[in-house]
Amino acid sequence: MKKNKQEHEIDLKSWFFKFKSKWYLFAVFAVVALAAGYVYVKSSSPVFEYKSTLLLGDQQTGSKKAQELLEVLQVQSKGIKVEDEVGLLQSAEMVKQALQKLDFTVAYYKVQDHWLNSFSDLIVEEQYETAPYVVDLDTSTYQLVDIPIKVRLLDENTYQLLIERENVPRYDFKTHSTVESIPLVSFKKTLKFGEPYQDKNLSLTLNRSDVEDPKPGKEYFFVINSLESQVKQQQAALSVAPIDREARVLVLKSKGPIPDKQIAFLNTLMSEYVANDLKEKNHNGLKTLEFIDSQLAGLSDSLRQSKQALSSFRSNNRIANINVQSNINYEKLSQLEAERARLNTDKTYYENILDQIKNGNGIAQSVSPTVAGIQSPILNNLFLQLAELNQKKAGYRVNATEDNPMLRKIEGEIASTRGAIIANLQNLVESAEISINDVNGRIGKIESNLASLPENERKLMDLQSQSEFIDKKYDFLMEKRADAAIALATNATDKKIVDHASMVGNAPVNVKPKMIYLLALLIGLAIPAGFIVLMDNVDNTIQGKNDLANITNIPFLGVVAHGSKSDKLAVLNNQRSAIAESFRSIRINLQYLMAEKDFRVIGLTSSVSGEGKTFCSVNLSSEMAMSGKRVVLIEADMRKPTFGKYFPVAESYGLSSFLTQGQPLEEVVQKTAVENLDIIPCGPIPSNASHLLELPKMQELLELLKTQYDYVVIDTPPIGFVSEYFVLMRHLDVNLYVVKHKYTNKDMLTEINELYNSKRIKNIYMVMNDLNYNKTYEYGYKKNAKYYYA
Repeated sequence: MKKNKQEHEIDLKSWFFKFKSKWYLFAVFAVVALAAGYVYVKSSSPVFEYKSTLLLGDQQTGSKKAQELLEVLQVQSKGIKVEDEVGLLQSAEMVKQALQKLDFTVAYYKVQDHWLNSFSDLIVEEQYETAPYVVDLDTSTYQLVDIPIKVRLLDENTYQLLIERENVPRYDFKTHSTVESIPLVSFKKTLKFGEPYQDKNLSLTLNRSDVEDPKPGKEYFFVINSLESQVKQQQAALSVAPIDREARVLVLKSKGPIPDKQIAFLNTLMSEYVANDLKEKNHNGLKTLEFIDSQLAGLSDSLRQSKQALSSFRSNNRIANINVQSNINYEKLSQLEAERARLNTDKTYYENILDQIKNGNGIAQSVSPTVAGIQSPILNNLFLQLAELNQKKAGYRVNATEDNPMLRKIEGEIASTRGAIIANLQNLVESAEISINDVNGRIGKIESNLASLPENERKLMDLQSQSEFIDKKYDFLMEKRADAAIALATNATDKKIVDHASMVGNAPVNVKPKMIYLLALLIGLAIPAGFIVLMDNVDNTIQGKNDLANITNIPFLGVVAHGSKSDKLAVLNNQRSAIAESFRSIRINLQYLMAEKDFRVIGLTSSVSGEGKTFCSVNLSSEMAMSGKRVVLIEADMRKPTFGKYFPVAESYGLSSFLTQGQPLEEVVQKTAVENLDIIPCGPIPSNASHLLELPKMQELLELLKTQYDYVVIDTPPIGFVSEYFVLMRHLDVNLYVVKHKYTNKDMLTEINELYNSKRIKNIYMVMNDLNYNKTYEYGYKKNAKYYYA
């Protein structure tokens, strides 16, 4: 098969002609696409974009006193992960908190007066605080959510409520969960404004508003939104990103049709985010104050009782002074008991924190417990690491699943850090116990020394030491409480709203009519163009002369114009027709090729039946005879004879009878209405046509005809079906291979190409039949010469 170097190049003229011939498809699709664009523009609610900015800060806020306290306690500054903050802002929980502060549960819509709404409610406008009615929803009962509930105004005081929907969620606003899905809801009720309505699925009251005067016959509808649907809607429209790669300023963007509604949402979201941050920072201080207050509550009664007991003992026993030695011993004893009390307090606090960490609540989720008095820098750093890991985990859980590798890694680091904290706290508890045991031993020695003192003096010293111990412990806790209160009172969030929400520009971002109409027009032109290209690639038939030249090296002789199927003898019946001119051109080209050679026998064949092989052989023979040459036409296709459609023939004798019965030549040759043209029909259909054509009688017949006629034309069978052509091929001087425009499959030429390339066939030429000049640009100029034809 021929491999033309331009085979893969784009023939722009060819494609332009193909597109031009199907201009009506482009017109229809363009009109439909523009109509669809018009419907889209009219039915799409304009969506605007809104923007606000938020500063994350550097967590160095608070008073100087609080900062000094944090430095004394060796609390390191904790940096902010911008990615984590972005995740928190976009999280479902944060969006839910913001929505719970707003009244977006009921959304109101108005059906516009437009001819498109006669088919369906296509053009709908959302109303926010502008509807002629207000829905007072009873959230203590079940409601039908996320479906349109139509409101048809009948007059100024009466309206009609309509619902027609399948698979409707029944929602509980107390738990914010779907109770069940109702398969079908068909509801129609006439009510008055201000009249409550309640059933098992709905509980509401519609009240008139003064914003818009309701017009009878107007249609509205409202949707009761579940909290989950509101969260999904706002999350889909929300985007958060830093203003620059290294910046701590976040840009929050949202999209929606109602400016006031989206601006309120963005502002509320930022306010809730800032409030949550401060609440998180205050959580640690509140826990510390709760613990110290619980200790102080018990010490207040103990201090009062100890002072009262000392005063009573002095009064009853009239004791004013104690000797110096006793004072020294009791002073040591008092110091040791104070040391033991401090150690017991520290141990109790360590055990309290350890218990909370093991249970996974309380201070384990706080930012840092150091303001309460933990003096271990290692433990403080571990708490900071745990807080950072928890924050990073919250950021990843916004979009990641439980199987996410990074999430698993963070959870592993959290578990490891918690284990290290538990180990450190256990060491501190054990260390405190050792110190307590040591102090107890030293106290025991002093108490044994004091046992020798007089009973009254010993009792007095006991009461004094107990009172001093409780007093010192009380002062110590009061000092720690003051430190914690200062840190809590001066604590402030490092998040700040920089720019409140505002609308970006004045034009909607979704509906741009010019762009949409242009896009619709391009789509309308692209669809038929794609269809034509697809059909052309799927169509494997021969489309024209260039197409034929790309798949074969066989020389091209000419084309036969398209004509009426009923006009079998076109060259005789209408000599000024395009078909007659086509055969005249082929005859001239053929005579030019045979001018210098003795070519007398011409054979016509094709790939398959239906390509016009017989039509071409009959009309070509007629044209040659009309030019003054004596021509005989032989019907060698004895399996499917068709000469009877062209000439009145006697079927009782012909080629088969000559080859088998030895019938004389003058009896098998039949005259036709065309001067100088005789035919030899096939005669009776034989059972072995291939064997007959191989007989010496066939060679004898051709030699005899050459002496009586200028040209012998043989209508041979198609080579794609039977083998008779290969039998006759050795007798042929010129071979004409007929292909039909938009009919012959390109793969059918494989066999004839192999014969030609292997030089097993000689003097072969291609003829294209039934070429419609209006369907190919190669001969498009000929349609302008139609006035030359009759």
